[in-house]
Amino acid sequence: MVDLPVPCTFDFNVASTKYFHGLADGDVPLNFLFSGTVFYADGDGALQVTPIPWDKEARFRLPVRAWNEMMDIYYPNSAWLCLRRDVFERLYQYKVAHGIPTWEQVLEKMLPVEEEVTR
Repeated sequence: MVDLPVPCTFDFNVASTKYFHGLADGDVPLNFLFSGTVFYADGDGALQVTPIPWDKEARFRLPVRAWNEMMDIYYPNSAWLCLRRDVFERLYQYKVAHGIPTWEQVLEKMLPVEEEVTR
């Protein structure tokens, strides 16, 4: 048994992030497929090498609640947004021209005022 870190992101250019964000509740079925090589020390400290066959996998049902809690821990009250460079430059010029101190204020100024949308 080993701990396996699984990187998670709030990058909405990643399809899985959009999928998780769109779910209100329930579980997400995950299937981890493994292959490669494991290097480890045996009881005497000698290096051991073991191949991982292509047919090894692990299934897990991730509660949507756990995903949302994790995003709240690593991205509290925030979201990550990636823009094309030319769009960023136009947005930056708008920010400078209007003397707006924060990116949130730039977007709030540009977006129409509406009731907050809940997911």
